[in-house]
Amino acid sequence: MDIWDGDKYDSTNHETEKYLQINSCGFQNSSAGWTVVREKGRYDYHLLLVNSGELEVKYADKCTILKKGNFVIYKPGEKQYYKSISKTSYLWMHFGGTSVDEILRSYSLDSGIYLTEYNMSIFSVYLDLIMNHNQPNLKNFANGMFLILLAHISNMLKEVHNTKIPESISEVITYININYNKQLTIKDMSKKAGYSQSRFAHLFKESTNMTPLAYCNNIRLKNACEMLTGTNCSIGDVALKCGFEDQLYFCRVFKKKYGISPSEFRRKNVY
Repeated sequence: MDIWDGDKYDSTNHETEKYLQINSCGFQNSSAGWTVVREKGRYDYHLLLVNSGELEVKYADKCTILKKGNFVIYKPGEKQYYKSISKTSYLWMHFGGTSVDEILRSYSLDSGIYLTEYNMSIFSVYLDLIMNHNQPNLKNFANGMFLILLAHISNMLKEVHNTKIPESISEVITYININYNKQLTIKDMSKKAGYSQSRFAHLFKESTNMTPLAYCNNIRLKNACEMLTGTNCSIGDVALKCGFEDQLYFCRVFKKKYGISPSEFRRKNVY
């Protein structure tokens, strides 16, 4: 069993005088037995959301097994312990700020274990947040996306009935959010989900109210908007980096969704 001592020096573990600050975040794949222990906790908050596998988490000296869609929030100074029961992946974030307590209260959130079900919107926003935070030119978007993430979590917790999405479809959705900039085909996605192409397309639309292609393009266009306003990349480079091989097709679907061309969008939104 590999144990990582979280009490060792970590340059991202610090307090801040800012209103809100994300110190670090990422997507972690862990083998069975991988364990993290922080006896003294951290100076900031820690939000950890399970994507796949099982994670044994200790909170307030009580052990709980977290599965896909479950998450835990640790406050500053709270002892942290989590161990991968199997091959596990999860999204994590360390954040702080002078108004974090107030922000969490406004969304009816506190530290603790949340045995929630998988929610596509939460995973999508969380992945986008990680991507933006880890790109210098897009980092400023991360704080806004953090508030959106909390809003989605809060709304989900208030719902009595959560939408049931087949695990195989949710895995493809996660795959799309991570690999939107690659060439994704119905054939490959249906194979990944273990269905025929027609059955996959039906289940995907039933789960998301969108066709697989429409969902892919939606993710790509959202990231294209951020690149257009946050970078100096040419329109052609933006198209390629967001998964569109054809610049003309990119411009066509962009205008169909937003009513203006990518270049017009850039002019209107860059100050």
